Amino acid sequence: MDLMTSHGNSVLLFTLIHFILGRSFSVLFAILNQMSVFLYFPLALAYDYVQIPVYGIILKHSSKRFFPVRWLQNEADRILTYMSEKPLFKKLLALGNVGLILLSALPIRGFGILSGSVVSFFLKKGKLEGTILLMVGSLLGIFIIMGIAQGAIKVFNLF
Repeated sequence: MDLMTSHGNSVLLFTLIHFILGRSFSVLFAILNQMSVFLYFPLALAYDYVQIPVYGIILKHSSKRFFPVRWLQNEADRILTYMSEKPLFKKLLALGNVGLILLSALPIRGFGILSGSVVSFFLKKGKLEGTILLMVGSLLGIFIIMGIAQGAIKVFNLF
């Protein structure tokens, strides 16, 4: 645990976990390592915000068919095909803007900012509207993860 002795190392690990494993794991990491909520909460929001335009640019320019972009477009198509078969996904899309917020908020594998960005793009949401909906989802998602983690910690403390 020598790696965790420094505050800077915690932030670095939080950042790596957020971009590699996602928001759920990074917030859980922060809670378990007793990072200040005033540090990890804005960091998680900022990291999610940074991802939105990156995914938007990739999706917008996917017609140029460079290999990495073509690969990403194929992955996006695969994700959408997989998710469109799920009844929960269909119900979320039927909810419109609320569904997009929930899609980007739920701490379930296959949901999150990437999926929300792809769906927002295909629903032809404007940049501002899509970003606001995804950030509201991100904010809600952080609260959901915080609640689940705090509840789990209290349950484990009972034993």
